[in-house]
Amino acid sequence: MVTFETVMEIKILHKQGMSSRAIARELGISRNTVKRYLQAKS
Repeated sequence: MVTFETVMEIKILHKQGMSSRAIARELGISRNTVKRYLQAKS
């Protein structure tokens, strides 16, 4: 389960220009998880 803080961090890092792959590596979660939260409506 991904916490609210992690979801917010995903969105912030993406806005800063970080790729989904880099975000996944940084946070220790799968790329699919990152993509799912980036595609979800805020």
